[in-house]
Parts: sequence; structure tokens; C-alpha cells
Amino acid sequence: MQDCIGVGEARHPADQRGLRICFVEASGQNAFFGELHSALRGALSSRGVATETAIDHFPPPAEGLVYLVVPHEYLALTLPGAHPTADQLRRTIVISTEQPGTTWFEEVAPIALQAGATLDINPLGVAELKRRGVRAQRLALGYVGDWDCWGGEDDAPRPMDVTFLGGYTERRGKALARCAQVLERRRIALHLRESLQPHAAGSTNFLVGRRKWEHLAASKILINIHRDEAAYFEWQRIVESIANGCVVVAERSLGSEPLVPGEHFVSTSCGSLPFVVEELLEDEERLREIQQHAYRYLRDQLPLDPAPLLEAANEIAEAPPPVGPRTASVPLPRRLPPPAPPWAALSHPTETRLANMALKRLVLNQRRLEQRLAKLERPNERLEPQVRRFGPRRASAPRVSVVVSLYNYEQFIAEALASVALSGFQDLEVVVVDDASTDGSHEAASEALADFDWLPARLVRLPLNEGLAAARNHGAKQARGELLFILDADNAVYPHAFSRLVAALNEDSDAAFAYGLLECFDSGGGTGLMNWLPWSKERLARGNYIDATALIRRQAFEQVGGYPRDERLYGWEDFALWCAFAQAGMYGVQVPEIVARYRVGRVSMIDFTNIDTSDAWSALLERYAFLTELDLETTDVR
Repeated sequence: MQDCIGVGEARHPADQRGLRICFVEASGQNAFFGELHSALRGALSSRGVATETAIDHFPPPAEGLVYLVVPHEYLALTLPGAHPTADQLRRTIVISTEQPGTTWFEEVAPIALQAGATLDINPLGVAELKRRGVRAQRLALGYVGDWDCWGGEDDAPRPMDVTFLGGYTERRGKALARCAQVLERRRIALHLRESLQPHAAGSTNFLVGRRKWEHLAASKILINIHRDEAAYFEWQRIVESIANGCVVVAERSLGSEPLVPGEHFVSTSCGSLPFVVEELLEDEERLREIQQHAYRYLRDQLPLDPAPLLEAANEIAEAPPPVGPRTASVPLPRRLPPPAPPWAALSHPTETRLANMALKRLVLNQRRLEQRLAKLERPNERLEPQVRRFGPRRASAPRVSVVVSLYNYEQFIAEALASVALSGFQDLEVVVVDDASTDGSHEAASEALADFDWLPARLVRLPLNEGLAAARNHGAKQARGELLFILDADNAVYPHAFSRLVAALNEDSDAAFAYGLLECFDSGGGTGLMNWLPWSKERLARGNYIDATALIRRQAFEQVGGYPRDERLYGWEDFALWCAFAQAGMYGVQVPEIVARYRVGRVSMIDFTNIDTSDAWSALLERYAFLTELDLETTDVR
């Protein structure tokens, strides 16, 4: 892959004498705006216009000086003393990049009314601003050489079939979940993010700049799904994709002109999106036709044109600067306080929380009593686990041992085991631990394993119910593989799951475990995604975001002592394991692909745990000091 193609680097004799455009930025701003500003500065430089940058402040007004700012980003990330005065605002070009109806757009609109000029990258934004009395114009995005890491090379390899880039919303999660089964044979990379804090250029868990453009140049198709029901055309993302030969399949949008659906990108309904993508991947000639046509049109006929920006800047610069003192303000960045961790409120319990705490403790005490009575009812029995073997017996240990904990999932266990047996990865075994089920779970597991006679397996039956942590630890002891894959009995894996996760651990030999995205589903189909955030030790302080479904190195598992058997962590056993890894200085690696299915819609352990989390958080804080030692004010938690 070649270097990104630079344009706008050549300096022409200045034809905008005396005009200077100052890009006013916040030190902690989103990388998205840094990319946009850099592209605009390059386009202006090619016209001989002088540009400069001010960080966290507006310089004093001067002859020929015009400011440019993205206000909803800048104002939120700087203190009031760094905000523009009325005089400065009249000499400011406001750039609007957000879709109408969002809180970000609402923050732009009142500032735009006071600014010298307002430009919006989308015609929908222009129309809404005009409706509110703002004299807004369109700043059409186009080809930027710095964004192009492809260069039109027909034979450039594209190992990734489908990708998605964007913030996570429930609507997007549901749409992507419904792509999983249709596109399961394809290589997919889903890079999702949350919007708690800005995504700075240095964030390791966020594709930005060259990393993003190279990723697009290695992908055949970009899926574009709207955040909500508004049919907003995401111009910057789509231009970046086309510039790298990545064909866009977008949900139907407004404001895409002059790009034409069917010629420069593919437009379809949200529900049809995965089927259209699959059909397009099957038709390589059509895919290539759209790719080449869109790229050439963008590069040759739709370069980024700074004319509206220059027109607005020249009009503002014609007015003399305000009379009076012109001292520069001191840069005043604002640290956005991170959301308070859930455990911060433990010291101030409400009456409702106290009642829920008492209820939960009552239920756990009853459970403990039932376990003790079960032992007393069998005083003379030797209560040892029963182990039954299935399938071929191999002399050498497998690479992967799939550990399935089973308790009263008679109707689902066969499906879970079938997904493992039909996997494309062969070097594995299965260990099913029946935690003294009271329904027909044991028999259902036995019948399923007998049918899959090519699958090495063990069925362990515990004489007494010991709980999830104990069942999984029993499974780990019975397993022979160097890697342990944890699977709940009501879930299922996709055929590519093990190969993708094993490859991730092969690539990162220091990672303690690997996990992929999960498709949440119910009887109606996909409902959303889990595991969509990359590993972050800091993010664990805000709650668990990684399901138990993961591939774990046995050595790391044993080093931290497996799952802790603390009844206060009932339902949070997997959360405790991730905290144990973090406390020991270990980490996990995310595979940005849907690897398994997670059944929702049934009452689960986590529902009971979340009646009250006070005891669970107390147990975690006692065990894992890093949770309270993190500097959440300064650490990148994105």
C-alpha cells in the first residue's frame, strides 16, 4: 500500500493579501475535527491563503484576521475565559458538522446566529439553520489527497470484506446484529465507540487518520447506518471511504448530491442492507465498477473546494477590527469530568437501595441454606463429580478446550454444542460441567455429545449445585487445552469464532485473553451487540462491558486463581476475572468481528445481581485495588 497522496502542499503566490485564517481548536478535541481542519488548511494553502492555529484561546483581533471554529466542540472543552467575545465572534466562521436533532447541533445554532458566517457540510444542516434565521451556506466536502491511501491501484489487496466505523447506538447495534447470520462467511471488522468523552488523536482504541484510511483501503465495503431515524448523509465518512476505494453501502439518505446512488455508492433500506452487501460481494465486476467510478469522480470532479470558506473570510476581513485593547487571552482548556464510577455512590445508600440490598441478601441466604440441606440429605454418599467421555480419545492435548457450564438449560444445550461441533476449527475438545441440573439438561447434553461422535468431549456431573464460578473452575481443571473458551449453555458460536480468536492470541503473545463481538438475539432475530468496546483497564472502573464468552490462556487463568468463589459476586463472575487480570497487569485483545450469539429475553443471573450491586461492588473493591487507584481525570478511557 502506498503512502497517502498529499495535495495542497504546494505554495502558490498569495492572492489573498493580508487575509489570515486562524483555526481555533481545543486541546482535547475529537480527532474527527483535526482531520477536517487539516484538509481545509491544505485547500486554503493551495490558494495562497495564510493559516494558523490557536489552541484553547482566541487571539486578539487584528487587521485581516478571521477565526474558524467548530463551536459545539470548542466551547465544551474550554473554560468561559477562553470563549470568543462578541467582537471576535463577529469575525468568526462557524463550521457545523452535526445532524439536526442532535444535542451537538442544538449547541451550534445559537452561536451561529451571532457569528460572522456559518458553513455546514450537509444540505440538511444548511436548511435547518436557515429556518432558524442563520445565514448559512454549504461547505461541500470532496477529495482530499491526504485521505487517499489507495491511489486507484486496481490490484491492491483488500483482505476485509465489510467494515463499519461509527459510534454505537441501539439502532446501529440492532442493524449490525442482523447482518451477522447473513454475512457469517465474510471477514467483517466493526469498529464502534461510545461518546462519553472526545476521541483524541492519540487514542489507541480509536481508528483515526492514517490508521483509518489504511483500514478503508484494505476493505471492500463500508456499511453506513444512521445513528437514528434521521436520513442524514455522513459526508466525511463516505468521502474518506470513496477516496480509498471502499464501496459504500448506505442506508437511504438525504443530502447526498452531487453523489448519485447506484453510481457512486449503493443505497438501500436498513433491513435489506446485509442482503445487498452479500449480493454485491458476489458480483465482483459490479463492485469494481462502482469503486472505480466513484473514486475517479471524487478525485477528478469533486475536490475539496474552499471557495465558500474564502468568500466568507474575505467578507468578514473587509470590516475593520474592533477599536480598543487587543490583548491575547490565556489558553484555558477545560477537563471534562468523566462520569462518576458506579461505586462512588455506595457510601450514600437510598432507602430503595437498602431494601433491594436486603432482598438480595435474603435470596442468597436461602440459596446457601438449600445447598447445605442438600449435603445433609446425603450424609453417607461420596459426593464426587462423575465424568463421562465421548468421541475419540487423542493422545496429544488440544489447542482449545471449550468449557460449557450447564444448569437447567435442557432446551438450549444441544444447540450450543452443535455450534462447537460444526466449527471450522478442529483442534479442540469440549468439557461440559452439569452443575446438578434439576431438569433434563444432563440427558440432553449426553444425547447431543453422542451424536457428535467426532468431537472429543467430557461430561462432568457435579453431585451438588455449587454455582457458576465453581462449575467453570471444575471445567478448567478437566480441560487439557492451553486455551480455555468459556461458553454459556444457552449461547452459540459461529464457525469462524475459534480460528479468529486463536489468531488474535497468536498475534499478541502477551495478551491474557481474546474476545469478539456478540450478536444479541431473541425469537425475533438480532437485537444488538455486546463486547463492542476494546479492552481498557480504566473502562472496567465504570462497570463490566465484556461477556464471559472469551478465549483465555490457561496459564493466565491459573495465575489469578480462576473465578473467585465469593457469593457477593453472583452474576459478576466474569467481571471479577477481568478485574483479576487487570490487577495482575494483564490485558485482553478484542477481535472486531461478531464471533458468537448471546440469547436475551430470559431472566438471568445478571438480572438478579443487578437488583442491587452494592455488595458486588464492595467485593470487587476489596479484591482489586486498581479500581480506586485509577486517575480517571486524565487517563484515556475511550
